[in-house]
Amino acid sequence: MGAVPQVPSNGCPSWGTPIHVHIYGIRNMEGTVKAILYGPGPKTFLVKGKKADKEREPAEEGSMTLCVSAPENGQYAVVVYHDENDNHKFDRNWIGLPTEGFGFSNDPTLYLAPPSFEEVAFEVNRRITHVDVKMKYD
Repeated sequence: MGAVPQVPSNGCPSWGTPIHVHIYGIRNMEGTVKAILYGPGPKTFLVKGKKADKEREPAEEGSMTLCVSAPENGQYAVVVYHDENDNHKFDRNWIGLPTEGFGFSNDPTLYLAPPSFEEVAFEVNRRITHVDVKMKYD
C-alpha cells in the first residue's frame, strides 16, 4: 500500500492496547476522517452508541494514521469514514447508499450491505496492532 503514514502527533490514548489505523486513498483535505473501533466480539458491530473507541482528525489527502485503543484483548473491527462536510454524520443518499468515503478493516468486498463482523475482524493481544483501511468513494 505504499509508505506507512505517520502516527498522529497526539499519539494514542493512555489506556488499553493501541491500534494504529493506517488509512489510504483519502481523496481530499476537506472535513475530517473518523475511525471507529467495535468489539470485542461481534455483538456491538455497527450498533449506534456501542463503539469501543473512536478518533477524529482533520482530513489529509492521500493517507493518514489515526490511533484508537482496545479496552481488552479479543477480536475487533474498524470502520473509517471521511466526513467531508464535517457534519459529524455518515451521510447517505435517499436509498441509503453512502455519499461520503468509507472503509473497513481487512478491505472486504462490498455489495449492497455492510460486511459481517467476521469479514472485518482482527485480533488484539496486548501489543500495538496495525490495521490498513482503504477508502472507497462512490
